[in-house]
Amino acid sequence: MAVWVPVQNPHELVTRHVAQFAVLMYSLARRTDLRYVDVVRGETEEAVGGGTNYRLVVVAAAGSATARYECLVWGVPGSRSDTWKLRRFRKIHS
Repeated sequence: MAVWVPVQNPHELVTRHVAQFAVLMYSLARRTDLRYVDVVRGETEEAVGGGTNYRLVVVAAAGSATARYECLVWGVPGSRSDTWKLRRFRKIHS
């Protein structure tokens, strides 16, 4: 059974790229003007069958309004972006 491990530095390059990918894919799929702002926190787990699952909380902006979103992304670090998958992207209501 895989275990979620906290990301020690959410601003490291790989984590930022995963977060930017998530915002971009969601924005393209929903035809919105959502822009990446920051990564708040994250966790990773080894995926069954290979790769890594990333569960992140990101801040994104639509116009001047920002909001937090939880996203789940699967991918293999170092692989091409067309092999990555955005599994979930939802606004966190506080």
